[in-house]
Amino acid sequence: MNIFLGVYACEPNKGSEPEVGWKMVTEMAKAMPSDKIYALTKANNQESIEKETYPSNIYFYYYALPKWLSFWKKGGRGIRTYYYLWLIGATFFIKKKNIKFDIIHHITFVNDWLPSFFYLLKTGKNKFIWGAIGSHDPIDFKFLEGNREKTIETIRILLQKLFRNFDPFFYLCKYKADCIIGINANVKNKLKLKSSKCFIAEPAIAISEDALFNSFQEDKNSKTFTILSVGRLLYIKNFQLTILAFKDFLNRNSLIEDIQLKIIGDGKEREKLEQLVSSLNLEKYVYFTGNISIDKVQEEFSQANLFLFPTLENAGFVTLEAMNHSLPIVAMEYGGPEQFIKSNRSLQLVSSTDTYDEIITALSLKIELLYSDKDLSEEIGKQNYQDLLTHFTWSAKANKMKLLYERVLNEK
Repeated sequence: MNIFLGVYACEPNKGSEPEVGWKMVTEMAKAMPSDKIYALTKANNQESIEKETYPSNIYFYYYALPKWLSFWKKGGRGIRTYYYLWLIGATFFIKKKNIKFDIIHHITFVNDWLPSFFYLLKTGKNKFIWGAIGSHDPIDFKFLEGNREKTIETIRILLQKLFRNFDPFFYLCKYKADCIIGINANVKNKLKLKSSKCFIAEPAIAISEDALFNSFQEDKNSKTFTILSVGRLLYIKNFQLTILAFKDFLNRNSLIEDIQLKIIGDGKEREKLEQLVSSLNLEKYVYFTGNISIDKVQEEFSQANLFLFPTLENAGFVTLEAMNHSLPIVAMEYGGPEQFIKSNRSLQLVSSTDTYDEIITALSLKIELLYSDKDLSEEIGKQNYQDLLTHFTWSAKANKMKLLYERVLNEK
């Protein structure tokens, strides 16, 4: 077969979305060695891609918008407008190659409110797959403190709804897709898909086999029970709730001394979070490390006992990192953690629909359970690692996509 993969973001060793594109292309090529993989990406990814060794059945194409359409784009400014225009130009660029594709699969950006134009490559015989796509779900105002955050959130949701409902190309893309992959089940509701439409929920991210931490470290170097939380210190990560849940746990267990909360990362919220820790008299329990090297982060994961991450985002690669280190996880039944945690969900996840105070209490009770029952904690952590192996490696994801291709090709 000839398989087309649209990967606007595709760059090795970059992490985040560029890594999604790169891994999907290379792993699909490995999973389907007798098929040809045609990957189209941005022209400025060419240098880093061509330095790498990749399977011989991959054929990379590179496209850049003319300068007169892109001179205004600088850094992250205007990136979505550039992406929209790039998709139009890239579609006609690849169309001129006159390659007969069996599968057309748009992979990156992971975006469920801007259309793909690769549906224009469809003929009467081939199939178009869109995704994984997604976006952060609407955030309940109970998690937002200031008017600025609430205003930003309101504008974000309104803009997304505007594109989904009034962009005719979005409607055509949705209609023409033979199957849509959403990063979670909520994408189906956002897109108002009919029940008859082919849809699967599958997170966009995974972990590389060569990054697997394949042994459970039963003997930690420290006698202190370490709770770890990792990420940029932004409101969407919800670190305030992390700190408040930890405080609630300590309030019920005032004699406990052998415990600490480590927060790894930096960002706009750091000063506010440090002030919160000070106001709650938690300075001897809570430590902010700031940004540290990847190797140091891995070391912290390996020495931690519990991962606390009540995030409001729909991604959260750090959840997979925690599973990779056989850690139990305490989080909300929301976003990234909800997608990744397959087993022992009632012991690790709390409802996000309860009141704010109820969520604090529920999180702290989960901490208490896993702190007091070390055997249960280890058992849950080991199961998280097994679920990672089964569902969230890049090779597992590639095999799922291979089966999906076979399924849509067989459908009339």
